[in-house]
Amino acid sequence: MKRFLPFVLLLALALTGCQKTPEEGIVKGKSSDALIEKAQAEPGQGSLAEKLNAPEHYEDAFSNESGALTVTIDADVTVPDADKIPIWRVEDGTITQAQADALIKGLVHTTLYDPDRPLTKSEIADQIVQAKQKLAEGPSEQEEGALYLIAGGESGESSPMTWEQYMQDKVDRLTEQYENAPETSEPQPITGQFEPLDENAESISGKGYEDGVGYESLSISNSRWQTGMSVAHYYRGDTDTYASGTQSSRDEIAQRYPDFDLNTLPEIEITEQEAAALGDALVDTLGIPGMRLYSARKLYDTAGLAFPDRSMPLKCRWVLEYTRVVDGVPITYTDDALMFTWQEDGTFQIPWTYETLTVYVGDDGIEELRWEAPCTLTETVTEDSALMAFDDIMDIFQKMYLVEQDGMEADVTVTDIRLGYMRVLKQDEQGVGLLVPVWDFFGSVSYENELGYAQPGASLLTINAIDGSIIDRSQGY
Repeated sequence: MKRFLPFVLLLALALTGCQKTPEEGIVKGKSSDALIEKAQAEPGQGSLAEKLNAPEHYEDAFSNESGALTVTIDADVTVPDADKIPIWRVEDGTITQAQADALIKGLVHTTLYDPDRPLTKSEIADQIVQAKQKLAEGPSEQEEGALYLIAGGESGESSPMTWEQYMQDKVDRLTEQYENAPETSEPQPITGQFEPLDENAESISGKGYEDGVGYESLSISNSRWQTGMSVAHYYRGDTDTYASGTQSSRDEIAQRYPDFDLNTLPEIEITEQEAAALGDALVDTLGIPGMRLYSARKLYDTAGLAFPDRSMPLKCRWVLEYTRVVDGVPITYTDDALMFTWQEDGTFQIPWTYETLTVYVGDDGIEELRWEAPCTLTETVTEDSALMAFDDIMDIFQKMYLVEQDGMEADVTVTDIRLGYMRVLKQDEQGVGLLVPVWDFFGSVSYENELGYAQPGASLLTINAIDGSIIDRSQGY
């Protein structure tokens, strides 16, 4: 069975005494076996901070030869309060029935009905008319910028298709469904149990409405057609259609929309501590080893500003980001996304996304939850990893940032330097990776004659703490 997945590819640029730019950079993507061998050297004694001789705060400044790119470091240095960092083997995981039960019990307020009940001939006929009309009118600006894929099978490869092909296929499939559709169809409450979609996929899906609660939707799915395709998403709101927007802070709104009156921004009464208590209570019921609250930010859903024609009201919520803490070391949470990869034969490789768990809390409680790509830690590869000294890491950052951003004209400020875990892909193995220690550098970028931007969740550069190689988070290694 063909599965058509539309994606919108958003290109995000991760940017940041005068020094000459090196002609060659530190090797990227070293083999897993070589990395493990280097990690097995003598790790030293004492706490991580003592072994690495890492300060609590670090200041420095440098630029490229032309002076067009300047980097100022005025950053707190975060080292986990631990004595060692093992390397772990990690595999693609799934959402269990027990976890699905916990989500339903902890989130759902209404009776959820199967949204995939058989559509009647009349309902399908209406959809055919709408689809044909849309096909005749052509794509909107947003649809034209989307990428439509025919999802691949066991190989994980997918092929692109045009918007016109996507819409014509939709018309063809609706026409085929019409022939066998019933005249009437009553909505059925969901059982809350996983239902098979095919031999490699299962899901729970439902929608509901109740006065005083609003509309609710829940979708939990496990797909083994491709790596990292287990997803749980809950949403509660005033409309029956979920439309994701851009989550922005007050300062980011001021930068991106200078004419917007910040005094009109909505606020919420629930405190950060109260929101975190709600999120923690729910996440604890999922039984995810080591999953802990990583950050809490008060953000605004600015879809209404980004897409004025959608008439979406601004909404203020606490956005709680959770990550796993393994042996006292957190997996560093970043906003960096893996990129889709074209293959030489013209097919498309969908990546194994990083695990994320985000809870959105408003004054009425939890309004949304999204848990993607759960993973399973299977075994310890090394009990204690030998790490490079902090000063050596900073030397690599100074040299390699100029190499990575060659040609950029900007002022970069580094405000946070952090040691933590990252999942890197294991070469030539699908759905298998390693948790390895890395250094991440966070901050902001300002361009001449242009608005700068601050991306506290996007890593400016990621350096392997064991061998000093540069890791490309968009590729996963």
